[in-house]
Amino acid sequence: MILYHNTMEQIVEDAYDMIKHELDCCTCERCRNDIIAYALNHLPPKYVVTAVGQAYSKLASLKIQQNADIIAAISQGASVVKQHPRHNEPSK
Repeated sequence: MILYHNTMEQIVEDAYDMIKHELDCCTCERCRNDIIAYALNHLPPKYVVTAVGQAYSKLASLKIQQNADIIAAISQGASVVKQHPRHNEPSK
């Protein structure tokens, strides 16, 4: 059985956790998930199938341009979520 993982998910989650206090928006679990999902939908996936691939992908995430792209996607997501927060909506 082949297992695969989009390492971009963890990279974006880690980046969000580092900058969440600078975003000037709600950081509840619902808003966090919405911001991260927005960012992931605007970034290319990084799928790996081995631990070596995961380490390589993490190393690649240290590149300045990719880091800037990740921060920009998170910031855009925070702006959208701030304008239309869903944390007060009833669960569906």
